[in-house]
Amino acid sequence: MKKLSLALIFLFLGSLAVSAQKTFYSKEYKVGFKYPTTAKITTKPDNLVVISDALKGIAMVSFPHAVAGVYNADATITAGTITKDDCAALSLNDEPKKKKFGTTTFDKTEEVEGGMESIQPQEFYRTYHDGTCYEIRLSVGQNKHPRRPINDAPLFAQMYTLMTSMYFGK
Repeated sequence: MKKLSLALIFLFLGSLAVSAQKTFYSKEYKVGFKYPTTAKITTKPDNLVVISDALKGIAMVSFPHAVAGVYNADATITAGTITKDDCAALSLNDEPKKKKFGTTTFDKTEEVEGGMESIQPQEFYRTYHDGTCYEIRLSVGQNKHPRRPINDAPLFAQMYTLMTSMYFGK
């Protein structure tokens, strides 16, 4: 009986988590995704970090982070109408790995930026649909020398939910 009650509680809480989402859609680039209501989104160009001149910033989703030593957890979505070869060339210095989220397959590359006091592990995901190159940059800014080791995996996992919900077209 306890197992059944516990399972029902988890099922109920899980359904709340799924339903507590907002939807974003860019008419210009025909891309949409869902993100948690606890996250904040901005579409102001001055707030969007764009890595390549060939792409334009669409949105940045800032995820809540209650992890000591972490100062940001963001997903930045950019896009550009470039050729498929030019899209693939954005990761020429790296060997991308294929990664599937939902129905979409992305080319994944990783890097770590940092300075004297902080580091920022980043994951880049690129995909190409109907003449448009999409890049999603996930990053977790954190102290370089924390008192305790920082496990950023749960923060990246939270950002993967955005990736899973992405859709193109319409």
